[in-house]
Amino acid sequence: MKNTNYTILPCLLAIVVDGMGFGLVYPIMTAMFTDPNSVFSSHLSINMRHFYLGLGYMLYSFCMFFGASFMGDLSDNWGRKKVILICMLGLFISFLLMGLSVLFTSIFLLMLGRAFSGLMAGSQPIAQAAIADISTADNKAANMSIMTLALSVANVAGPLIGGVFSDNSLSSYFNFSTPFFISATLALIAAIWIQYGFQETYTSHNQKPLNLLRPIHIFMEGLKHKSVRWLMIIFLLMQLGFSIYFQFILVLLNTNFDYTSWQLGAFNAFIGFCFVISLTIGMRFMLRVWQVNTIAIICLFIVGIGLLLTVFSTKEWQIWLLALPISAFDMIAYTALLTAFSDSVDKSAQGWVMGLSGALMAMAWAITGLSANLLPIIGTFGLILIGGTLLLLSAALMWLYTHSRFYVNQH
Repeated sequence: MKNTNYTILPCLLAIVVDGMGFGLVYPIMTAMFTDPNSVFSSHLSINMRHFYLGLGYMLYSFCMFFGASFMGDLSDNWGRKKVILICMLGLFISFLLMGLSVLFTSIFLLMLGRAFSGLMAGSQPIAQAAIADISTADNKAANMSIMTLALSVANVAGPLIGGVFSDNSLSSYFNFSTPFFISATLALIAAIWIQYGFQETYTSHNQKPLNLLRPIHIFMEGLKHKSVRWLMIIFLLMQLGFSIYFQFILVLLNTNFDYTSWQLGAFNAFIGFCFVISLTIGMRFMLRVWQVNTIAIICLFIVGIGLLLTVFSTKEWQIWLLALPISAFDMIAYTALLTAFSDSVDKSAQGWVMGLSGALMAMAWAITGLSANLLPIIGTFGLILIGGTLLLLSAALMWLYTHSRFYVNQH
């Protein structure tokens, strides 16, 4: 019998804090390293600014690649509460380090905090698992929808907090450190709430072996599975393409239209809002008309075309207008591909294949973070052109996969 005293509210705050840790940094770091007069950029060459921007983008995803699965396994051994608490305290420390990096003008502290936040980014799936532990058959769907709402709040609030509270033109009290200290405070509140207001939901009876290299093993196992191997390539291309857009459209807006950090945050928040719309309305509508694989093909094609049109956009409003279908259809494609992954294996391998998709996503975002070093060579439009091409290639491969003899025989 589930204890009626359990509450999901501390878990929801943990999900919001975790999600914010991803979104709030992009407008701040873009402004930090693209504005030649900012606190970190005044003494750096343009090539070094791009290097540090790419490093900051890459470190979070690279460390998350190893940290998320490790923390998930740790929660199966130690219980959900302890590991969520560790993650929240870790995020508190990482945000504090990044805030202090601004005050002391230390790129080392900034990158250390960014890397540590990636290692501690495993609280979101663990909190989701805790909510599933708590839920009954009657309230599970409602709890999952509330969890999705919390993720949506994080997608919108993170960039807004990062953009608005780092913009000194809005208030003399704001600077690049302010959003980090706000986020550190929220992480500390979440940690205290988890400690004193949340009961353990899972007791382990078997200790799993812990291995930081588990994502690599999962990746190698996936390559041995024919249908999963197809989907791995398609999903990786899709994530490479969209992550290029998500990370470097901010650089384009900053360099071409002189966007301040709050404007960059507003644009990222708009993308988060588009994610919400697509999840609540778009996917349900498309499922009434098409099969999941067809939805993936259509959406990947639309997103790819959207990126190519962005390359030829000369007006600010055109970039904002194109961001709507790009973001909305990317989220639908993402959901459709996760469903395709799930359908490609039996019930006993569901956790494995979802872990594989998470590892692929982290790998893609780490790779494209480093592509900031190509900015002096091909510029933001060149990178976005590559992103659009990768998305169109993923759409073509998804069409080939869906019409392959192997897939048809399976279904």
